[in-house]
Amino acid sequence: MGYIYVVFQTFTQLVHETPEKISPSEITVEVSDPGVISAEIECVQDSGGEYDYYLQVRPISTGRSNVSYMIKEDGGAVSNHMKIVCTELKTLYEDDELMFNGQEALFPMLALILFSVLVCFVISFIIKFREGDFSYSMAVLGGLILYILGSLLIMIIYCISERFWPTSFSMLNALLVEVGMLFPIVTSPAMLILAIALGVSNIWLIRHEGFGLHNLFGALLGAVIIGGYTAILVVFLQAGQLDYVAIWLSLAMMTTFSYVMCYLECMLFSTMICAVLSTRYRPSYDKEYIIILGCAIRCDGTPTPLLKGRIDRAIAFEREQFMKSGRHAYFVPSGGQGSDEVISEAESMKRYLVEQGIPEEQIIKEDKSVNTLQNFEFSKKVIGEHGGDIKKCIAFSTTNYHVFRGYTLAQRVSLRVHGLSAKTKPYFYPNAFVREFIGLLYEQKGKHILFLVLVIAYLLMYDLALLVLQ
Repeated sequence: MGYIYVVFQTFTQLVHETPEKISPSEITVEVSDPGVISAEIECVQDSGGEYDYYLQVRPISTGRSNVSYMIKEDGGAVSNHMKIVCTELKTLYEDDELMFNGQEALFPMLALILFSVLVCFVISFIIKFREGDFSYSMAVLGGLILYILGSLLIMIIYCISERFWPTSFSMLNALLVEVGMLFPIVTSPAMLILAIALGVSNIWLIRHEGFGLHNLFGALLGAVIIGGYTAILVVFLQAGQLDYVAIWLSLAMMTTFSYVMCYLECMLFSTMICAVLSTRYRPSYDKEYIIILGCAIRCDGTPTPLLKGRIDRAIAFEREQFMKSGRHAYFVPSGGQGSDEVISEAESMKRYLVEQGIPEEQIIKEDKSVNTLQNFEFSKKVIGEHGGDIKKCIAFSTTNYHVFRGYTLAQRVSLRVHGLSAKTKPYFYPNAFVREFIGLLYEQKGKHILFLVLVIAYLLMYDLALLVLQ
């Protein structure tokens, strides 16, 4: 607005074009209230040799005034009547079509606003990482960063390649909608590569672990990605063959598919980034308790390799902490007993800890939980009963693909924790991460559905208005 106030003090509109110059005596401009605005018509010869006539309106004081002009030439005359409003900031706008001085600045202003928001979001994202604040809001923040960054690049490239410069709110709105439709097209190579990679990783997993539905999550997500792009392509190809009544439906379907794909892409890549960063975070050596998240144990009651990895990571961190700071931490093995397990997961972990030289008095067992959310909820309770401060100095140990979701679940029970990442086999990670991503989407399904409903409702109204205007 400051840029418009300083640079665009004149409301300018092209009102007539002619190959021959018109005598000034044939041009008249009338202003109903000269105390509010002044107006004149200026002639400019363009590069093609034609003469362009521009109505120039300048502000004087706050108020409203009518402007009428007439340009006479051989064969007739060009005339019009406009209502101009001058604001307190001396900016001008035309009351009927809401055109204003400085419309050329709309796109640069939008780009500047988006860039400023992008910078703020990136700074917030970095702060969250440095503080170990891995949460659902961090994934949303990352998704917004990806969308805004992609949108800015697409808008700039589109406007340069098409030589298109939006100079009205309606043109900006159309550009923003089109950017959302172009986003999944621009990112399609990366998404298709990801879909293929997920399928290959599932084949690798099945060869090592055997066939099962739980080993097909990656392939299923890859199929959804390919199916989404196929749906967009089919609707696009069918659009030209539909009758007038069905055009709106095809347009609505294409924009809806595009935006849903765009939303899921941003959330998927953002969650992937957050998941990797959460495994790279190094907690400080001041922990009083380390919660070890349980998983299935063997038939004889001993930990599986996956569970051993979590226990070993907790032991390694505790010993590093003692060497660095001289402080010991209590271990909280957390996990109940399943119907097919001879002892609880917590008891199995406790026995393994003792075998590794951990004193029993340094172990606080939690053996009632049946899922990760209860792991944190019940561990919080036993830590409180033990006299520990549940507001700080707590870590949790789990497998790398599960760390980020562990953060989000701990926050649901208001438990401030920092994650320790245990490695797993490379072929196991992609499918396990997809399972965690689906779990995260399901846990926040209400927010996702509400957002998508609002976006789709807006797109439907936009497509309908576009069809009616055409």
